[in-house]
Amino acid sequence: MRVALEFEKIAGDIPGSEGPCVTAAGRIFLVSPPQGRILEYREGSGVSELVTYKGAPAGLQTDPEGNLWVADMMRGIVKVSSDGEVIPIVETFEGQPMRGCNDLAFDSVGNLYFTAPAGSSADHKTGEVFCRLSDGRVHRLAGGFAFSNGIAVSADDRTLVVAETFTRSLIAFSLEGPGLVESRRVFAVMSGSHRVGADGMDFDERGRLISTNYGEDCLDVLLPDGTLERRVDLPFARPSNVHFAGPRSRTLLITEHSSNSLWRTTWDCAGQAQFGWPPPHSPLKPL
Repeated sequence: MRVALEFEKIAGDIPGSEGPCVTAAGRIFLVSPPQGRILEYREGSGVSELVTYKGAPAGLQTDPEGNLWVADMMRGIVKVSSDGEVIPIVETFEGQPMRGCNDLAFDSVGNLYFTAPAGSSADHKTGEVFCRLSDGRVHRLAGGFAFSNGIAVSADDRTLVVAETFTRSLIAFSLEGPGLVESRRVFAVMSGSHRVGADGMDFDERGRLISTNYGEDCLDVLLPDGTLERRVDLPFARPSNVHFAGPRSRTLLITEHSSNSLWRTTWDCAGQAQFGWPPPHSPLKPL
């Protein structure tokens, strides 16, 4: 079933627009990878620069202190403070430079899962997935991906989903504990017959996975068992990332590469709670 929603473009002219992320304080950030820029969107003011640095930021997450954690295709994992200080976090693994990081996701207690696809392709399946535990230790969880891309962790911390872009697949793992994966399986195959497929994704509070379908003008909405519930039509063909706009918010943010813009729409429920947001009992109002 295809569904149409109303979409509003709220910012444009952001080369390689990716990684929308919202802090507990309601600050909206996104990245321009080719420019090495982390940008902030403010209602009524548009986009301003938080920091430009020597790197290629591709994905963002926030922690409870309002720092941004960045998957960087040149530098691995870095942390950026609210005032723009860039702090290296994961630069190497087993003595070798981290081969480019694309996206990242915290579980509910602060373990960080991230993809490292640099150099991989449909024919060169060397993409990897890692976990940085909350104590700082880093584990390699899996490899052999035809470009490991977007990543998400279910609300109960029991399922890890990774986008394998050049097979148009979403790959799921059972999490037996922090950084402990089992049962690698195909969770879903993105609709369409185009060359590339799954990119960024986010869960909503009903446990549905919302995945961008790069190369198609849609979002694929998947039930917890991987069944396609519906496709949401988009006014652009190359969506890159999705993220909800804060605690208990029904506003869904989408970045795309057709016009390199940031869009928003209203979802039918709120997004899944994030590690960097206040707990459900907090008096903070929805954004």
